[in-house]
Amino acid sequence: MLIFAIGDIHGCFEKLMSLLAVCDEIRGHRSAQYVFVGDYIDRGPQSREVMDVLVGSTGRQGRSFVCLRGNHEEMLLRAADIERTDRDLINWWGNGGEQTLDSYGIDDPADVPREHLDWIRALPLMKIEHGRLFVHAGIRPDVPLASQSEQDLLWIREPFLSSDLDHELFIVHGHTPVRSRAPDLRANRLNLDTGACFGGPLTAAVFVPSRAGPLMFVNDSGEISRPTALRD
Repeated sequence: MLIFAIGDIHGCFEKLMSLLAVCDEIRGHRSAQYVFVGDYIDRGPQSREVMDVLVGSTGRQGRSFVCLRGNHEEMLLRAADIERTDRDLINWWGNGGEQTLDSYGIDDPADVPREHLDWIRALPLMKIEHGRLFVHAGIRPDVPLASQSEQDLLWIREPFLSSDLDHELFIVHGHTPVRSRAPDLRANRLNLDTGACFGGPLTAAVFVPSRAGPLMFVNDSGEISRPTALRD
């Protein structure tokens, strides 16, 4: 079975649909799992359309979706909560929440459809399989996986990004846009946030069970590239 890990979407519905079509063409008749590393909403123009696809998807034949929570979904939950603070609202609104409100045609995040908010609440923070850890932001180096905080899993940048430690599991994440607009592959991790909402592509990494590192990369324009180094 192939595994497609997909980076931060941020309301870029057209790029999402194009990338899914490319991935479906690559997999052909093979079964495939699509792992989304979070940040489906905010900044881009069509957050609701993205959410409708992910929330309502039962998957085509041979295709299943696994969606993880990102920090933008977490900010929305706080802004939509009955016990929210002004800071919760301003923090989300200032990080692209305004575009999400526009896409839903509402003025208050509490009016986001209950089905969508409940779906976000149920999202896991990580997924582990075949020597890989899928997570939104990363992990805190030298901290056991069971002791990782939700804050770090959703928000961390440093010291994770500059760490060259062996994390035992190969970390597949997003959260921090890559300036080169190409996936950032290191010996211990892979960053798939190629800045789709900032004019970059939406990128997927293709994995197979026999190796922890990616087999190839593909983006919404149909461009396919091979990693210069693979982690076996």
